Amino acid sequence: MTAKNAKPGAGGRRASGRAFAGSGMRRNNSTALRPVDRLLPLLRGVTKTGEGWRADCPNGHRKSRGSLSITEADDGRLLLCCFNCHDTPGLLASLGLEVANLYPEQIRDPSPEARKAAQDAFRRNGWEAALSVLHREIVVVLIACGMLRRQEPLTDEDAARLELAESRIGQAREVLYGR
Repeated sequence: MTAKNAKPGAGGRRASGRAFAGSGMRRNNSTALRPVDRLLPLLRGVTKTGEGWRADCPNGHRKSRGSLSITEADDGRLLLCCFNCHDTPGLLASLGLEVANLYPEQIRDPSPEARKAAQDAFRRNGWEAALSVLHREIVVVLIACGMLRRQEPLTDEDAARLELAESRIGQAREVLYGR
């Protein structure tokens, strides 16, 4: 359905706020609606603009004509902002939607192999982060060792930073060794 033949929405309550919501609800099957395809037909006065759309805010305030801006991000999220009421949760509620309904749907493979692959990837990411921390904090320890070897005193600030390095190294070890 295009923006020009969009169905009208309804009014709703007032609050304030902006929200990011997904617009790329994609599944393995081709029949799933993307959130932008679900949202636009519910709005009145939808017009295409450069990178997104403008529409009348469904909250029913006096200056609703064209006040709702809808922009689709590269990752499929939508930025929704009514420049009059700033009530994204309220305008979504007035349309029977929630912010969570508009995020791109996560594609999940429930097979044991896919779960193991996801767990392994998660573990590898943790290890990479821990190794990065170790690399950085070992430099701090080596600098402190050099200062002590040259019999240079550590300042209170140096000692505090060395304690922080010790703590971070301990946390990295927990990640690496699963403790």
